[in-house]
Amino acid sequence: MKRIAAYFSRLGLQYKFILITTCAIIAIMSIIGYLAVEREKSILYAEVEKQGRLLGETLAIPIINDLIYERLGLVEEGGLLDNYILEIFNRKDAGLLYIAILDEEGRVISHNNITEYGRVYSDPLTQKALAANSTVIQHVSGSEHNALDFGVPLSIGKKRWGTLKFAISLEKVEHEITAMVKRIVLFTVFLLAVGFVVILLLSRRFISPITQLANTMEKTGGDYLDVKVEVKGHDELAVLGERFNSMIERIRQANEELKKAQEKMVQSEKLASIGILAAGVAHEINNPLGALFNSHYMLKQNIDAPALREKYLDFISEGLERIENIVSKLLWMARKGEHKPVKINIRDAVNEVYSLVEYKARKGKIQFVNDVDEELSVFVDRHDFQQVTLNLFINAIHAMTDGGCLKVGGYRDDSKIKIEIMDTGAGIARENISKIFDPFFTTKPPGEGTGLGLWLSYEIVKNYNGEISVESGMGKGSKFTLTFPANQTA
Repeated sequence: MKRIAAYFSRLGLQYKFILITTCAIIAIMSIIGYLAVEREKSILYAEVEKQGRLLGETLAIPIINDLIYERLGLVEEGGLLDNYILEIFNRKDAGLLYIAILDEEGRVISHNNITEYGRVYSDPLTQKALAANSTVIQHVSGSEHNALDFGVPLSIGKKRWGTLKFAISLEKVEHEITAMVKRIVLFTVFLLAVGFVVILLLSRRFISPITQLANTMEKTGGDYLDVKVEVKGHDELAVLGERFNSMIERIRQANEELKKAQEKMVQSEKLASIGILAAGVAHEINNPLGALFNSHYMLKQNIDAPALREKYLDFISEGLERIENIVSKLLWMARKGEHKPVKINIRDAVNEVYSLVEYKARKGKIQFVNDVDEELSVFVDRHDFQQVTLNLFINAIHAMTDGGCLKVGGYRDDSKIKIEIMDTGAGIARENISKIFDPFFTTKPPGEGTGLGLWLSYEIVKNYNGEISVESGMGKGSKFTLTFPANQTA
């Protein structure tokens, strides 16, 4: 049933219209045909019942007379009745299956089949007929055809002389019903053929433009808005097509403006993240700068000592390389860059990002554990991955005001790559769990957060067909899980 529903949902509007209309015609004709057959069946059954009643009442009078004559000895017992019964049974138009006369105990005193004489009937049909004071009609199912069984009391006043029993075959009625069903089926097929042609013409005239519009709308998705509906005529469908084309143009312009605004927001968030790291960066640069000043001073004091000069020149070179490395990392994170997904080693990328927050982590007495599998990799843009990881690291450090542990785990789960970033901080209130990925939502004091970090992380992960989820509770820390497809390619 689910497969049928899924297949139907994928059909076009035109085919749905044809299918639904055709099914409606079949259903209506089936109901009409069923009602017609049932009505005709009841009429035919009523007619057979009426004929049977008339036959029974007509035969009852002479049969009673014969029974009275036999009891009085005026005629030979059984002779006159047998001839009369056989004459009635041999009439082809009556459709009788049998005819019998029973006495008060159900014993056969006359029958169209001579072998039935003297037999006592005790079946429920006969017992019901013997007990009734009026004509009893009962439906009987036969091996070949059904029949109506009649039981007519043979009585004058309160005196019961016996019971007349006979059955009329419904073969003729059933043949007529079968013929009617065939006629209804043929008529339904004819109507379906005519209706299908009419439906096809109507669908091409009215549904095809709508289907074309639906197909065009289906093509529009993401950044692909280079579509246009061909407009013909001046009717309502043409107006709908013109409005759709106009709407697509407005959406295209709005998307371009939105993309520009989003790029500015992303860049602003990157700069905001680097701003948060400014104290740590200053500290990291200050140490080698102190060594540089000290080496410079010592060189001036010992300018003629080759060994000391070589030593302090090495110190200066080492300090400059360290400053260059720190500044390069900051520039790498801050630059706009193009979106170029590559295969990156997750463990190494995590270490690179942690080096930017290492000072804040050490200052906050936070232990860092990188538990990512060494060979685990993912196909993403390096800047995007670092931005997501940096946002989560900064949030985790802010949440651990009294120290704690920042742990990163990574592993493969079937066709998924999962990266877990866990902290032992204050946690997230239950009422805020569903809001943390909303843009501009933050629980930090004014001036300490833009509310875009987690939203930006969510958007970046989603662009790689991934997912980001969170498990947290007040006082229990938080665990953010990043999920990427393992077979992601360019």
